[in-house]
Amino acid sequence: MVDVLIDVARGPLLRASLLVMGLGLLRVAVLQATELGFAWSRAGDRVVPWTLVLKRGLAWLWPWRAVRDPERAPYTGASVLFHVGVLLIPLFFLGHTQIWKQELGVSLPSLPAWFADTLTLITMAALIWLLASRLASPSRRRLSRAQDWWLPSLLLGCFAAGWLVAHPRFSPVDARMMYLAHLLLAEFLFVLVPLSKLQHLVLFWTSPVSTELGWRFPPGTGDRVRATLGKEGQGI
Repeated sequence: MVDVLIDVARGPLLRASLLVMGLGLLRVAVLQATELGFAWSRAGDRVVPWTLVLKRGLAWLWPWRAVRDPERAPYTGASVLFHVGVLLIPLFFLGHTQIWKQELGVSLPSLPAWFADTLTLITMAALIWLLASRLASPSRRRLSRAQDWWLPSLLLGCFAAGWLVAHPRFSPVDARMMYLAHLLLAEFLFVLVPLSKLQHLVLFWTSPVSTELGWRFPPGTGDRVRATLGKEGQGI
């Protein structure tokens, strides 16, 4: 019975979850592009500094300023490592590339086994650190929503199950059951990607563009704000 469930999870269920993720991300991308186009059409200044936008996007990928800040470095460093692992392991781990080839006909290069294994452990450690630091910080706890707790926990469970599949001697349950759990968790996360914060892993590029276009005001806005505040001719 377990083998039948694994076949279903590796085949039609995997394709269905990837289809839901792809269509969901496409929908979000189209909506964001529409909103950006609307913001651009209403902007008084329509000249977009694409070089600055690119720099901000790259700064998101590698927030070197935050890493250099002693107070923010541990949290930011853990966040960077987590994002790297979440992007690379699902795509380029050898066991995954074999599934992409067999089930989807897509050939991707594979990471060296030692590197993928190490990166998996680093990603798990980063997730634990992020959860622990959120729990230890009163301000972060106040700002946290339910998603900020259960989503990293699901990711941690998925990575832990995958690591145990690759190292069955450490698994507390039958290797096939652990493999099925890993598949189902991964596919559940695929479905959640366009519905949760995970979508920024793919659509991060819209953030700097949104900031640049969303904070442009029509000509004369500053004068009208000064008039409303009774500060004509003054800086605000």
